[in-house]
Amino acid sequence: MPGQADRLRSPFFLREGNVVLRPFTRRNLNSSDYLRWMNDPRVTRTIGRFDYLFPVSKAKLVAYFNNIDTDTTMFLAIYARRSPRASEQFVGTLKIYDLDQLARRASIGIVVGDPKAWGQGIASAAIRAACRFIFDELGFRKVTAGYHAINIGMRRAFEKNGFHVEGVLREQLYFRGGVVDHILVSKFGEGKI
Repeated sequence: MPGQADRLRSPFFLREGNVVLRPFTRRNLNSSDYLRWMNDPRVTRTIGRFDYLFPVSKAKLVAYFNNIDTDTTMFLAIYARRSPRASEQFVGTLKIYDLDQLARRASIGIVVGDPKAWGQGIASAAIRAACRFIFDELGFRKVTAGYHAINIGMRRAFEKNGFHVEGVLREQLYFRGGVVDHILVSKFGEGKI
């Protein structure tokens, strides 16, 4: 299976409506937007990474990017058009990871980092595009994900894409001085349950 390095050298992209997913590149990594999002508590408080609740240096983001295992992970940039004539804007990231060719499953994680892009269906479209790729192109049978119980927007995005709750890890994730449940969801490809 081609890794992210191979896709970076190709015109690889996934499209769903006004949303496009492309390989996350050093250009994205070096953008002021990305550094700003990863230091915005409105964004980072629901990604499940305690270490991102403190100021995040560019060096930390570079180390994260450099350490991605491209054999089992695809790290993608989310671009969206706010209107048909508008140019695409970098608004977040989607990671397809834990690619398991034997069990034919993968997990996804998503961050819509630009608060101005929240509530516009961008997460739903990005998840739909990623699932189509995982099921149709990779031939996998299952996709899993998780989110903070208080993240209603993410819950809706997964529900719109046919994900179902598989489990709840009670009081699992830190949130604003307390702990909240971690909701685990999954979706099977058609006829694959």
